[in-house]
Amino acid sequence: MRQFSIAILAAVLVAGLLPVGARADEVGQKAKGIVDAQAPAIVSIQVVLDLEAGGQTREQRLRGHGVAVSDTGLIMTSIETIKPNLNARGPRGQRLSVKITPADIKIVFEKDEKEYDAFVVVRDTKRQIVFLQLKSFKPADRKISFVDFSKSATPKVGDEYITVHRLAKGYDYAPLFSAGRIIGELTKPRKALLVSHAAPSGLPAFSLEGKLIGCHSRMRSGLEEGAAREAAGGQPIVLPAKDIDAVIKQALKTAAAGEPAAGGEEDEED
Repeated sequence: MRQFSIAILAAVLVAGLLPVGARADEVGQKAKGIVDAQAPAIVSIQVVLDLEAGGQTREQRLRGHGVAVSDTGLIMTSIETIKPNLNARGPRGQRLSVKITPADIKIVFEKDEKEYDAFVVVRDTKRQIVFLQLKSFKPADRKISFVDFSKSATPKVGDEYITVHRLAKGYDYAPLFSAGRIIGELTKPRKALLVSHAAPSGLPAFSLEGKLIGCHSRMRSGLEEGAAREAAGGQPIVLPAKDIDAVIKQALKTAAAGEPAAGGEEDEED
């Protein structure tokens, strides 16, 4: 009788585990389809910054990810790609103001050997994103796969999402994904979705059905009780696609005017 009970218990435990494994397999299969469909729009960005502080200058190289949002060569990425959070100190330990100037920006599509020059179009400090435009680019020069932010799903709390990333050049820019879940909603300081995992600002998030949800970012509350979260860059969020689409439309208009003079890129604050 005891052996029979143990056998039943074992069967129940195994049955209870099967849905978990089946669910993971389902997410994996759907994620593969999303990676295959969306990876061509995910680009690698290489930036050379000129830093000036305390009368001294130096050069810093950064690498980031971005996403093409138009076939005209408009790229969206994290504002930290061109304006990292730097902490410079003087000889007496005093904090120094750092002037950061993007000296060179290169965009790499998938595994292409060619590096495309780009310039800064719009910096959106509230949404923590920046828009870059390929220099002297025409759609006839190269077919660009892009994510259309005018079309999106309506997610709800509890839904899972997929984010597509890329590895560095040494790994042949291999695409990969991360999975997360929408864990809440915000209405202040602006409308956004709370997410379980942070990702670089600007990268798009997709539902398991492959539909666009929005783009990753971080949001600061500006309140003292959130000091620890603020120091980490803010609360990980996903901004709704329709919110980003309005900024994209403005960036497209600005990019169409051509490359601005040094330091003349537009700041979008709302």
